[in-house]
Amino acid sequence: MDLSDPTLIMGLHGVFHRHPWIDRVLVENDLEDEDVFSLAVARAEAYGWSSTHLGRAPLDGSRWGHNDAGGDWTGDGRVRQLAWLQVAVEERAQGQRLPLLPVGTVLDDVLHHMGTYTFTGLHAVVPVQLAPDDSLPYLSQAADWVVAAGPGPAAGCVITVAARDSAELPNRAHEVQVLALERSFGRLSIIPPGPSGPPDPAGGLALPLVGEVQTEGMRNMVSLHCAMPAWSLDTALWAAEVTVAAARGAGAVEPVLLTVSRTGGDLAPGA
Repeated sequence: MDLSDPTLIMGLHGVFHRHPWIDRVLVENDLEDEDVFSLAVARAEAYGWSSTHLGRAPLDGSRWGHNDAGGDWTGDGRVRQLAWLQVAVEERAQGQRLPLLPVGTVLDDVLHHMGTYTFTGLHAVVPVQLAPDDSLPYLSQAADWVVAAGPGPAAGCVITVAARDSAELPNRAHEVQVLALERSFGRLSIIPPGPSGPPDPAGGLALPLVGEVQTEGMRNMVSLHCAMPAWSLDTALWAAEVTVAAARGAGAVEPVLLTVSRTGGDLAPGA
């Protein structure tokens, strides 16, 4: 894989509950072919983040070009890879952060358009080399936003970073942890492993993760058992952005695979 590849892939995982009326409405309006791809394209166009309109010049301020999308809407009560989107990040967007929140927002909109879901985790193949070095002002504002995400108690999560050996992250795992705590401005804390050891980072994820081609040769290099103010897609995306900034600060200049997964329980105040 080209280490300068601008591909970003994000997948949302959880349990899906289809609207009981959606199939009837789709049939009545000749929309039976609606899927993650078509809905993601339409939603990104509506926000002005991307466009697939042929014969038209690229959008000013476009954040990405569409590559592919899909998902598993099986309503069997099991954790599924509900929706994923693969894009090519715009490399000439001066000063723009990686569009993790916009991509996550598009996928969330798609899922809520077709039903409701219980969110259990996300994964992302992230072109860290395109992340800006000056993200601290934004992350400070984001930390203030996240602290009011819920009344508590704190929620546990597991964050992992996988990369190729060329990223040299095995020797920088502690540095990534320290930088993640700094860039969370006190909203993220590390939880020591319990008697049974650390929780399974794949507990909230449906394997295999989309992006097998892009992640070939990667192995897990950082694993953090954390607490944050609340569990939601919003806070998980924030944790992902914090971790990307930490990996970038630790010297990573090539794509990594990032996961943020729910551990399954809330934590006592002060944990």
